[in-house]
Amino acid sequence: MRKVTRDVCNAFINRNRRSVGNTSTDGDVLLLHGNRIAWREGDRIMTTLAGWPTVTTRERLNGLCELLGLGRPYHQNRHVQYFQDNPINSTDIIPLVQPVQPAGWSSVTA
Repeated sequence: MRKVTRDVCNAFINRNRRSVGNTSTDGDVLLLHGNRIAWREGDRIMTTLAGWPTVTTRERLNGLCELLGLGRPYHQNRHVQYFQDNPINSTDIIPLVQPVQPAGWSSVTA
């Protein structure tokens, strides 16, 4: 995972502000080149490729997912975008569901 991804995604998860290069967060929204790729809706985190199915967009979203303990679900095969094993459109909105963790345990480090 790239350092910029780790720094900004950790800030997003911890609801802090952070901006590194082309990626930023105010703690509630994660932006890449000014496009909203992740945001909070209540207790859920929503994600999208925002119409930009690029290596960088997938890397940022996979970094977020990895820090949440969800692995790296975004990938591409033969120009088709996937979330886990399901083909997706580059504008689809995908809610993340964090796996159940024992109380007091967290995979996120500051």
